[in-house]
Parts: sequence; structure tokens; C-alpha cells
Amino acid sequence: MFKIDNFLAFITNQSGKIFSKKLEKDLRPYGVTRSQWIALYFIHETPKITQKELADKMSIKEPSIVRLIQRLESEGLLNRIQDENDKRNKQLQLTEKGDEKCLDLLPVAEDFKNHTVQGISEQDLETCIKVLNQMVENTKKD
Repeated sequence: MFKIDNFLAFITNQSGKIFSKKLEKDLRPYGVTRSQWIALYFIHETPKITQKELADKMSIKEPSIVRLIQRLESEGLLNRIQDENDKRNKQLQLTEKGDEKCLDLLPVAEDFKNHTVQGISEQDLETCIKVLNQMVENTKKD
């Protein structure tokens, strides 16, 4: 019989909301939102990423990514650079200030991660990640 308490889609949705709220709270003293930090992280890890690529990595729609990029740019954290190969595309690159902000926030994210996985073995974490990734792939096939 179906029980929502053991329905993984419900559990992951609920846990995602709880994790997001907590990470948002942890980042607040640093003057960035969770979405801003995630964008900084992806841009740091993938230099010259395009706006569309960033939207795809963050699983958000392009209008939302435009506002996010404009905010980060206005705060001096990133620059949009014309793609030499395709004039229609702009590549995103962190400024020195953006790079420093991203690196300053890595310990905050690491502390958050460590807090959430307390009492869970490495093997169980690896299994959880593998299972969730497989569920995502299964869902994408539909």
C-alpha cells in the first residue's frame, strides 16, 4: 500500500526545502543567498561558462538566471564576456572579488555538508548518492 512517508520523491522534496532553508541561514551573514553562492561555485569551477550552461547546472529557468547574473554583476562579483566563437553568447567569469567570495564561502558549505552527514557512514553516503542519481536518470528517461 502506498505511504507518502516512504515515498522518496516526497522525502527528497521535503529534505531539499529543509537543507535550502538552513544553508540560506548559514550564508546570510556573508551577504549572499544560497542561489548566489551556488552560481559563484559553478562559475568558479567552470570558467567561461555560458548563461544557459549555468541555468542548466542550477536547474533553473533562464529568466531567473538573468536576474541572478545581473545581481552578481552589479555587486562586482562577475563579468559577462562576449564569446569569441559565437557573438550571441556571453560567457561568465568571476572577478577577483567574486573569486575571493566564492573561496571564502567554501568552508561554510563544507561545515554545512559535514553537519548534514553526521552519523552516516561513507558507504551509506555513497549508496545514497548512487541511488538518488539513478532515480534522477530514470525520471529523465520519461
